[in-house]
Amino acid sequence: MQTLLLSLAFAAVPCLVASEDPSPQHVQWMKETGALNGKIRKGEDVEASAKRLAALYKDVAVFWSPRSETGKKTTADIQSGADALAKAAAAGDAAGVAAASRTIGGSCRTCHDTHREKISETEYKIK
Repeated sequence: MQTLLLSLAFAAVPCLVASEDPSPQHVQWMKETGALNGKIRKGEDVEASAKRLAALYKDVAVFWSPRSETGKKTTADIQSGADALAKAAAAGDAAGVAAASRTIGGSCRTCHDTHREKISETEYKIK
């Protein structure tokens, strides 16, 4: 019986570490995130871009919540950072904009470092 249980446990391990193809919806979310972050870095439509980012990450959070604690935390951090960014931009608070932008960028990087596996120059999988 112990041998059977041990065999089943080892058989399950590859399932836990296997890469996953991102869904078309996830790819779309990440492309939109990149475009919004690009606008924010250039100082274009910062408040509107931040509001869209916060709304977008409500959907991204639904995707990541059952998959990963890191993904769950970073999506929440991006949402709160985007909310702070929108408020700072509306108030004309340059220091607040810079701080919130750093929070968002750091959160994106954390999730990418944890969950993004480069397959080719243009293709990634979720790990």
